[in-house]
Amino acid sequence: MTVITIAITSVDDVAGFVEGSNSFGKQAVMDMGCLHTQISQTIMGGEMVGMTGVSFEWNDMDAAIAGSAAVNSNAQLVQMMGDCGVKVMRRSLLEVVEERGERAGEFISCVYMGGGSSSEGIDTGWGHLKGSANGLMTTRLYAGGPAAWTGTIFTWTDSVTSLASASANAWADPQMQAIQAKTGSQPLGRIINRVLA
Repeated sequence: MTVITIAITSVDDVAGFVEGSNSFGKQAVMDMGCLHTQISQTIMGGEMVGMTGVSFEWNDMDAAIAGSAAVNSNAQLVQMMGDCGVKVMRRSLLEVVEERGERAGEFISCVYMGGGSSSEGIDTGWGHLKGSANGLMTTRLYAGGPAAWTGTIFTWTDSVTSLASASANAWADPQMQAIQAKTGSQPLGRIINRVLA
């Protein structure tokens, strides 16, 4: 099971940050053992609007911790982050539970979940979402500080309108409701991000 570290950041020069990532940053972290990385910015999400999320996928927790240390000790990356005014507000470690489709699309929806987490329901949800989404991933929070949320549901899409309709159908599915009742899981809130890199 892979893990993902997500840094929620404030960035003064978003365009410069994306350019730096595309020109050398992404390759630098991949050379450190990162399996996948993505940058997105919250465009709908209460007080989180404008925050930039940077995700890094690693083979396991030890690799994630070592990778984060490597990123923060790389002179070129540190210089680029300093030049762009990057300030890390929060960093969380998540376990990938299940995934369907691919991590591609103009937007990412992130639903914060509370209660117990389960690998059940992914196929039921994907059955409703696959016509409106490119990818679906469920995660379990391992380290995130004091938090009401215990996991997330990420969905990649090119149409938020289409995704909203499909999501409503997924949540209303009797099988999904039965799983939620059994695990005590419930959605706590959603943010919408635009994929930048």
